[in-house]
Amino acid sequence: MSLGEGMVPELWAVAGLTAVWLLLVFGQQLYNDKAKGAAWALGNRDDQDMPATSRRLARATANHVENAVMFAPVALVLVMAGLNTGVTAVAALVFLALRAGHALTYALGITYIRSGFWLAGVAATVVTGWPLIRVLFA
Repeated sequence: MSLGEGMVPELWAVAGLTAVWLLLVFGQQLYNDKAKGAAWALGNRDDQDMPATSRRLARATANHVENAVMFAPVALVLVMAGLNTGVTAVAALVFLALRAGHALTYALGITYIRSGFWLAGVAATVVTGWPLIRVLFA
């Protein structure tokens, strides 16, 4: 069996969310290390006076985790229940792309487009989970 054999798009989206999260975490750390210096990076980091970009990256990371925690269980239960379809596959991959766009625009301080990515991501989560909603209320 090769790597990823049998992986459906919904599961690739969940894995991709982890990759985006790691990029956010490491990006924030590298930015902080550069902005605050090696002594800060190796110290207790008690200094809370952080640059605006660092604070934005922290908020982007928190937002990403919140949205991934809402999406991942939906995608996992969907696949485990065998309710995934071509529509849910596309919606899951669109969600992943939207979350990557949200992270990038948040980090760069691009406000209105960032909010559009977020809203469209919520819609993609609903579309992905729609078969579950139908089963729950049938």
